[in-house]
Parts: sequence; C-alpha cells; structure tokens
Amino acid sequence: MRRQKTPTNLTQATRWARRLAARVQKVVAAHPETDPDNVRHTLILLEQPPLERLQRSLIRDRITAIRRK
Repeated sequence: MRRQKTPTNLTQATRWARRLAARVQKVVAAHPETDPDNVRHTLILLEQPPLERLQRSLIRDRITAIRRK
C-alpha cells in the first residue's frame, strides 16, 4: 500500500479529513458495535507504510514496558 502524502494546505487537509470521516461512517454503519475513534485511528495507521507502523508499535511497547517497572 502506498503512503498518501501529508496534506500541505488547509484545503487538502479538509478534503482528507472529510474522506476519512466518510470512511469511518461507512465502517461504523456496517459494524455499529465498533468505536468510531478506534476505526478512525486504524484507518489513519493503515495509510502508513508497514515498517513505520511496526517501528511505532515497538516504540510504544518499549515505553509501556518501562512504565511497568
């Protein structure tokens, strides 16, 4: 999956946010038991390359492990 470019101006950002909101609504309509915030977050993450997602996940895991000590 190709990573989408980060919106560079207000118009692009607004369009991206509206597309994202429409996708969230579509998923929630099909699965009403889902949390819209979780759906939104997941859709945003899916726009990132797999290696970047993995790196963020590993960093988050390390931080969580440190806090547990």
